[in-house]
Amino acid sequence: MKLCEIAEEFKQLDLRRRQGGLSLGEAEQYRSLFARLSEALTATERRRKADARQFLRVEVPMQVVLRTPDGTHPAALLDFGGGGCSISDPGRVHQPHSDLWIDGVVCDGVAMPLHGRAEVVWAKDGVVGLRFAIDCADMRDQVDRILYRVLDLFLAGPKPAAQPQVHARAATAAG
Repeated sequence: MKLCEIAEEFKQLDLRRRQGGLSLGEAEQYRSLFARLSEALTATERRRKADARQFLRVEVPMQVVLRTPDGTHPAALLDFGGGGCSISDPGRVHQPHSDLWIDGVVCDGVAMPLHGRAEVVWAKDGVVGLRFAIDCADMRDQVDRILYRVLDLFLAGPKPAAQPQVHARAATAAG
């Protein structure tokens, strides 16, 4: 089974899970697909370490808009998962166990809604680990929509580099 087929089946099971639950057989299939996706997505890592995360994380270049007492500002989103993300926000100090408010993301040039609170889990050298505080169904749906978009981009692979344009000039005879 191809990775994109695994992701599609997982997506369909996840939708059924959120809409009304899964049978025991479907729940086992869901866990199996999650494990296969997680393994495939982390297979390219140079070194693997134990990770206490409940949700997989996918590395896709994105931006997140953060709302702080000083106003809103963009930060680079380094990875994204169903339970949190990592951001690069150099020059700002974020304390563990404090809250950050998120006001949206930009994924592959498309602005997507993500409005809610996230807890700072760790911060080191301008990189911050966040855990989403999913307080309502809207926040869960927003996170899921972004995660599916991120998975689609990841499974599609890197975009081909733009081909340089070659402009021909007419040769002139020197005389």
